[in-house]
Amino acid sequence: HGGYRFFQSSFDPDEAGTYLSVNFDFWGTWISYIGYALLTIGMIMTFFVSNSRFSQLMKKLQNYAASVILLIMVTATASYGQSIPSEHIDKFSKLMVQDHRGRIKPMNTLSNEVLRKLYKKETFDGLSADEVLLSMMLNPRDWERKAIIAVSDHPKLRSIIGSQDKAVMYAQFFDQNGQYKLKDEIRTAQTMNPKDQGTFEKAVIKTDEKVNIANMLYNGALMRIFPVAGDANNLWVSPPDLMHGTQSFADQQAMQGLYVNYMNALTQATKDGNYTSANQMLDQIANFQQQKGNAIIPSSTKVAYELLLNKVDFFGKLRNYYGLLAIGFLVTFLILVVRQKGDRALFTKYAFYLMALGFIFHTIGLALRWYVSGRAPWSNGYESMIYIGWTTMLAGTLFSRRSMGGLTATATLAATILLVAGMSWLDPEITPLVPVLKSYWLTIHVSLEAGSYGFLMLGAVIGMLNLLLITLMNTANESRIKNAVKELTVISEITLLGGLFMVAVGTYLGGVWANESWGRYWGWDAKETWALVTILVYSFILHMRFIPGLQSVFAFNFASLFGFATVIMTYFGVNYYLSGLHSYAAGDPVPVPSQVYYTTIALIILSLLAFWRYRKIWVGKE
Repeated sequence: HGGYRFFQSSFDPDEAGTYLSVNFDFWGTWISYIGYALLTIGMIMTFFVSNSRFSQLMKKLQNYAASVILLIMVTATASYGQSIPSEHIDKFSKLMVQDHRGRIKPMNTLSNEVLRKLYKKETFDGLSADEVLLSMMLNPRDWERKAIIAVSDHPKLRSIIGSQDKAVMYAQFFDQNGQYKLKDEIRTAQTMNPKDQGTFEKAVIKTDEKVNIANMLYNGALMRIFPVAGDANNLWVSPPDLMHGTQSFADQQAMQGLYVNYMNALTQATKDGNYTSANQMLDQIANFQQQKGNAIIPSSTKVAYELLLNKVDFFGKLRNYYGLLAIGFLVTFLILVVRQKGDRALFTKYAFYLMALGFIFHTIGLALRWYVSGRAPWSNGYESMIYIGWTTMLAGTLFSRRSMGGLTATATLAATILLVAGMSWLDPEITPLVPVLKSYWLTIHVSLEAGSYGFLMLGAVIGMLNLLLITLMNTANESRIKNAVKELTVISEITLLGGLFMVAVGTYLGGVWANESWGRYWGWDAKETWALVTILVYSFILHMRFIPGLQSVFAFNFASLFGFATVIMTYFGVNYYLSGLHSYAAGDPVPVPSQVYYTTIALIILSLLAFWRYRKIWVGKE
């Protein structure tokens, strides 16, 4: 207002008053922004000026040769019997529904999200998610005694429920008197400060959420399929709202009639096998949705693409594809380098085509999610992981297209990233943005910040691969391994340069976003602090060549591998374990897996072995 920026920094305990942060800094803002612009231009020029470090590295890389192997993409498509005709399932999946956040989406999306939330899978006992939802509508009592709710392994929680099975029945959460077994525990957990909640309290809250979702499925409360004509908030209501609610709605009798007639027709169809009437009733409900809720219903094209995303599972198939490439590339790389067998030029050519094919499909999947969600697809944990996987592929295809080792590292890393993205604690649900993120700065800042992780991660994987090669070095293959390690080191340094520039630009542009939104550049939030640590660490790694004692190939690869710990802390540590302002990318908090400790120990042992071989053979003969 009038050049002054007001931001609510806090409020009185009774919420009757507020504290405003006031900012007015015209000249300081423009001087800072001009400085940022000059710094960005300088970084961009590094890629084009002939005597820059980047140009020198690219010239070195042209002197190396490498190869890769040809693999064919193999994907598995699940098949299962259907008790309801596919025509009816198809119509039901295209029916629109409003979720609890207000988003209008196909029923197929809701059914997949719900089953994944409850059961951690997208099929149950051979039934698709749509079939499960339809069956629950028809026979809720039967489904109350099906083990469909996946529960944490916490022993205390298991003891209260009285089951050691991975998935338990809805009915098992209630005692013989119909009392909810977690009643006292959930009340205690919800009254605790989130930072004071332990693993048991968090497990109770997650389990209670699943029980509530199951209950809403059985009584139909999740089926908000009827738009209320003329409602200012574009409200859609469910059958229980119509049948048992205290509020009356426009067209209420018509909506009740549509639902009752559909359920009667569907019940009869399951008995005589004739779904003609049930199909007609679904068509009538769809027509009603178009007439009364057309203002917010997505276009038919957007709906079709969302259904395509659900059906194809781009990133699940790409995970398998990248995994197969990684295995084949690694085997071939070791054979070619250690034993020097195979047509290197031919393998390089076809392997790059296969990597490019995966990158194209990855790009298509990301673009479709962007189109369907209506925003940049990197605002939550799942989306940021698939985006980091995409930037990893981008870095690999740009800088490693002539290097077998580089392509091996790229495929391995991309497969690992998508494997993590597919884990149950990262929810792939498309969610709306909180108000502060509804800004073009989300596309600029987050794309650079999260995108840099793919580049830096690729540098770490190449560093690990180089350490492995050094441990395999002997007098017979010394020359070949040295050439391979030097080539990969050049690729790693090029990749780290790109990653450092991206994380640096992304960080200070985040400061610009903060200044435009809140009137301050830096708040020492945990995410901001660790982003700065990452910049400083990688700046040091890329300047180690100026320090006499740290100029060796081993030192650079060792640093590029363990320097990635700062990125892990910036992304996973802050988002999933620390409290702060950057909670938009968080998923379900999980304990540190034991594999993390085992991996760290294994990498330390690998580094010690590589150092021993490097000192004995590499340095010993120079």
